[in-house]
Amino acid sequence: MSAAQSFFLAGVMQGARSGAAYADQGYRAALRTEIARYRPDAVVHDPFDLMRDWIGAQEDMIRREHAELADRPIVQRDKAGPGLAALIDTFHRLARTAAASDVCVAWLPEHEPSMGTAVEMHSACLAGRTVVAITEMRQNLAVLACTSLILPDLEAFGDWLAHGGDRR
Repeated sequence: MSAAQSFFLAGVMQGARSGAAYADQGYRAALRTEIARYRPDAVVHDPFDLMRDWIGAQEDMIRREHAELADRPIVQRDKAGPGLAALIDTFHRLARTAAASDVCVAWLPEHEPSMGTAVEMHSACLAGRTVVAITEMRQNLAVLACTSLILPDLEAFGDWLAHGGDRR
């Protein structure tokens, strides 16, 4: 019996927003629903949940140190406080998790770039994983270079899964 297929849910969290503002994260539940419909045994790695599990206890410190960056003209990573160091380590850990997952699903709506998503896509691509972008950015070089498949919307993702998708 083979192991359950794993999916990593990459997608916009902060995007181009400053401070602690987040994009709507409702897409995560929608992606989980589609994956569960067609791959009920799949393991889903959701960075939003993983971050809460891994560093949630440090959230206040992380938010404070992150907010302080706005007033610093020069930022040196090696001088980051413990909260930012934990956040940075988590960023790299998420990229490794994307690379270890069978499928990286990248949600990039309305031409909104996401540097974190690009890193996760790139990590998964370099690891030889299937990278599916759900986006209108068909001409974006990072998307083209790091994806196996570009789909226009959630419905197309469901159709892809329904018709075999990346079955092993």
